[in-house]
Amino acid sequence: MKTQIHKFIVCICGLFLIFSSENAIAQTIDSIPPANQQQFLIHSKAINEDRTIWIHTPPEYNASTDTYPVLYLLDGGSHFKYVSEMVDFLSDFETNFISKMIIVAIPNTERGRDFTPIFDSKENGADNFLHFIKDELVPYIDKNYRTQPYRILEAHSLGGLFGIYANENAPELFQASIFISPALTGDKNRDKVMEEYALYLKKNKQLSRKFFVSIANEDKQAVDLLTKQLKMFASKSFQWNYKEYKEENHFSVPYKSMYDGLRFIYKDWHTEVFLNSNKILYKDIEEHFKKLSSEFGYNINPTEDFINQLGYQQLRFKHIDEAIEFFKQNIKLHPNSFNVYDSMGEAYMINGQKSLAIENYEKSIAINPQNENGKEMIKKLKNE
Repeated sequence: MKTQIHKFIVCICGLFLIFSSENAIAQTIDSIPPANQQQFLIHSKAINEDRTIWIHTPPEYNASTDTYPVLYLLDGGSHFKYVSEMVDFLSDFETNFISKMIIVAIPNTERGRDFTPIFDSKENGADNFLHFIKDELVPYIDKNYRTQPYRILEAHSLGGLFGIYANENAPELFQASIFISPALTGDKNRDKVMEEYALYLKKNKQLSRKFFVSIANEDKQAVDLLTKQLKMFASKSFQWNYKEYKEENHFSVPYKSMYDGLRFIYKDWHTEVFLNSNKILYKDIEEHFKKLSSEFGYNINPTEDFINQLGYQQLRFKHIDEAIEFFKQNIKLHPNSFNVYDSMGEAYMINGQKSLAIENYEKSIAINPQNENGKEMIKKLKNE
C-alpha cells in the first residue's frame, strides 16, 4: 500500500519574536489543525511553575514504530509553526534532506530570567531553566515519545546566551545547536559566560558537536567573539559553520538560519535515489545509513516509508527482484506494520507469485483487520 504523506508548503506570514519582553505570555496552538501536534502542561520543580510545551511529531508517527531525534526550540511561541512545516518538508521521503524528527517547543513565561545566567546572585534563573530542561523535560519526552539519543537546540538572540551556557554546563544534553543572532555580550554576566566557554573548549579537545551560527545585518561583536573562540579552541571533531545574512534583520533572520542550520547538521543525509531510474540495491542504502549511524552516534535505520517508497519505485521501473528485496527488509525492520506486508503482497502479485501474495496480504489483515485493500486483493487473487 502506498502511503500518503501530507506535503507542507513552507511559508512564513510573519515572525513575531518575543525579544525584549521579560514576562511574555505563551501563545496557544488551538488554531493549528494537524493531528500530529499536541500540547501538555508540565510542572517544573526547578522553576517552581507550570510550563506549557508544544509537540510536533512526524506525520506518520502514529502509524509507525520508528524512533526519532528531537529538536528543542527556545522561544517556542515564535518558532514552532514555521519550523514544524520546514522539518516536515525537508524530511519528506522525496526531499530527504534531513532526518524526520520530533519537535519540542518551549513557549516563554519569563524570558530574561530563564535565559540569563546570574553569577553574583543566589538565584540563577538560567541554571534553574537548564535543570528544568535536562532533569524534567527531556526525561519526560524520552519516556513518552519514541526518541533517539540525539538532540538539537535552536536558540535565537538571548536564547543563544543560554545555549552556550547549556553546552558548557550540560555537555551531553545537546549534540547539535543552531545559534541565530546570539546575544552573547553586553554585560558582566554575558562576558563571564563567554570567558568560561573559551576555557571549556580549551580543556575539552575531544568534543564532538555541530554548531551553526548566524547573524543578520546587525552588530557582529557577539558572533565574532564566538567564532574566534571556535577557530582557536574547537577540536577537529567539532563541526561548525557561520553564515551572515546581510539582507535580513534580527527578526527576519531565524527562518533562513533554521533552513541552513538543519541542512548543515544533516549535510550528508541526502541521497538522490528517487531521481534514479536504474536498479537500486538495498545493500547500498544500508551502507549509506551505516555511515550516518557512525556520524551521528546512534543506530539509524531508514524509515518504513522511505524503504516502502523505494520498493515501489523499483516496481515502477520493472526491477521486481530489487523491489521484493526492499519490501523483505522493511518487514525485518518493521514486523508489526500491516503496511509492509501489504506492499510485499502487491510485489508478489505483480511477479505472478500468487500464494506468496495471498500469504502476505493475510498477514497484513491479521495485524490490521480494517485493511480493505488487502481483503480486496485476496478476493481477486483467489478468484483468478
